[in-house]
Formats: sequence, C-alpha cells, structure tokens
Amino acid sequence: MSTQLMKQRGETAVANKKTHKLLPEKILVAYTSNGCHNLEHMEKVTEAVKNGVNVLIWVFIAFETLEGQVEEIGNKRNSNVMKPHDSTECNRRRLGIKCNLDVKNYILYRKRLQAMGYDHVAHLVAFGGWNGPHLPAGYSAEELYEAFQAYNLQDQDIPRLFDGIDWDLEGHDDLKSPTNVFTMECLDQMGQFSALAKDDGYIVSMAPPESYLDITSQKFSRLVNLTYSDPWHQDFQYHGSNVYGYLLAKWTDMFDFVFLQFYESYSHAAYQIHHVGQDPSDFLVNFVKALSTQGEGLHINFENDPVVGLKNQFVVLSLSKIVFGFANGWAKNDDLRERTVFFDNHAVQRAYNILSNIGKEPRGLGFWVVEEEGAHGIVYAKDLHSILFNGIKDGMMESFSKVG
Repeated sequence: MSTQLMKQRGETAVANKKTHKLLPEKILVAYTSNGCHNLEHMEKVTEAVKNGVNVLIWVFIAFETLEGQVEEIGNKRNSNVMKPHDSTECNRRRLGIKCNLDVKNYILYRKRLQAMGYDHVAHLVAFGGWNGPHLPAGYSAEELYEAFQAYNLQDQDIPRLFDGIDWDLEGHDDLKSPTNVFTMECLDQMGQFSALAKDDGYIVSMAPPESYLDITSQKFSRLVNLTYSDPWHQDFQYHGSNVYGYLLAKWTDMFDFVFLQFYESYSHAAYQIHHVGQDPSDFLVNFVKALSTQGEGLHINFENDPVVGLKNQFVVLSLSKIVFGFANGWAKNDDLRERTVFFDNHAVQRAYNILSNIGKEPRGLGFWVVEEEGAHGIVYAKDLHSILFNGIKDGMMESFSKVG
C-alpha cells in the first residue's frame, strides 16, 4: 500500500471512528434486492423499516477488473448514477465495483428515511449470494478494500453509501463451478478486508448457510458441493462443512453479528422439522441448548484440510453475535415442500420467550427477503419486531430444561 493511501486510510479511520453507526442492543435484520431504480417502488422497503427493521442489507455488490487505465483513485464515469454493470473506477490494478443499484436514487432514498425519523437504521451491502462471484484472485485485501472505499465514499451528500458490509459468499448450481470451493486466497481476502473495514469503523457481518457454520459437526472442508450423511435427500449436493469457521477462528473480533441461514435447502432444521417431526420452536431452543453446552462455540477439525494451516481448535460462536436467519412468506410456496422451513411467529415467539427467560436469547432475528413481505399473508418484520421488543406474552413462560 502506498504512503499516500496509508495516510488517507489513517485520516478516514480517525473520522469514521468518531461518526460510525453503532448497532443497537437488539437487531432486526432484513435483506432487500431493491435496486432503487424507481423511487415510487420502494414501498416494501419503507414498510419493513416502519415495522422495525433496524439493519437493512442491500444485495449484491461485486468486484470487477476494468479495461484501460484510469488517472486517479475515485475517478467516476458516472458521478451520480451507477446503472447495472457500470462501475466506479480506481487505479489500483484496474479494479472496480459493480452493483445493480442506482446510487443517485439510493442517496435520495436514504435522505427520505432520515427525514422520516429512521436515520438510526444501519445500511449494509452484501457480497456474494447463491451463484454469485467470490472475490477476484490476484488482488490483496488492501487493494479490494481501497476499491470498495472509492465506491462507498463517492458522494459528498452522505458520509458513506453503506455503514458496513456483509459476507454472503456461497456456492453455485453448476457442481463443477470454481465457486463451489473457497480458495485460501479468497478466505484470507475476506478476513483481512473485514479487519480493514472494522478498523475504519464499519459494521461487519457474515451470513453463512447453516452447513457453512454447523454446530453439529466438527468436520471442515472448503468445498460447498457436499452431501449430508443423513439418509434424507442425499441427491442434494450443495452443503458446506464449516468453511466460515475459518474466518471466525482467525478474525472472530472483526464480526459484529452472524446471520445463520436456517432456511438453507434441506438443512438440519428442515430435516428435524419435516422428517423427524420436531416442533419448530423446540428446534430453535435445542440449537441454543447444544451451543451453550459446547461453551458457545464449536470444535472444528481444520487439520482435515492441511492447506488451511490451522490446528484443530475451538471456535467461539457467541449468542451475543448470533442472528436467527429465517425465510419469510416465500418459504410457504407449494413447490418448495420440505426443501426449506418456515418458522411461524408463534414458534419463534415461544422459543424466544424460553431463551430470554434464562438470558440465552440471540442478538437478533432476521429474514430473507423484503420483496417477499406479504406473501401468503406473512408480514415478518412486524411479527419479529413484536417478538424482539414486546416482551413475553401471558401464558407463554416455559422452562428451558423442559424442551425436548
């Protein structure tokens, strides 16, 4: 990193540490795929915020290499609007950002939310997604971070486009795709980038599918085209094996929260609820029971993959960082059947009551995705906000130890 860039980073870090947005004690997280292309079509996002969402994650952002040379860092072809596949450019090895987001409208929408009294909402942006790209090879974390900063600090109307980043790198439908394995370079880029962002006052989160951070298994693999050993839907070949545990093992303090995707296809949650017949609320309570019994963490056999260079070890996964990640109404679609699981508000309420009664509740609750709010009559933001903030309902007090 050049001396000039190091100086710029130092000045930015000092400023950001004074002004960065803090997460509230309890968080309600929601993802949105709205690209702000038409400000008349923001109703569902606005309604989610009104219903209590205080962490909004916009999807997705990615790096791209650019043709030709650019004169200076932060030079922008389109200073106000980033249309799909347009890029903010920087001169560090022709690296840029692509995002299906109208930046001009996004800024106007952020100002609209602020005027409505919702300036407390934290806005993050997610990397990855299913079938999405991993981080580009051949670039250091510092180079990636500088490209992100050039994009995120491009407008003077608001201090930063986003208050933080979310890692949602996953696999691909094509079993032979290179993104069905996490390279060591990619994992280290993610961790080192997180440290740089955290040092500059950004919020940093991760959103592993259940199998990518599996408290029921000590196995480790960087492959995410695996099958479970359970004799149930072994034709599904897209599970992981604790790959996100590597990030927590090396950079645990860099992550503010972990959004666990219980809605992963044919997950342990789906198996226990659809196949075994376990009550959904019992699954959530038993998950916390198991995690607590393990000392709020999991033992991972990193030596299964010698390339990783880590000893087998205990990896901390604190309840104070966990967000239960659910699917909203789309999970009730008939064509999904037992592929995923829907946790209705009564099941989540019962589990949360039991856990909060003994101080074992997660940091927050969340869902994918805002655009499906209202599907099958489910308005999840309102339901989850009520559970998080309205306390225990009469007649719902139960013992942690009595759940089977």
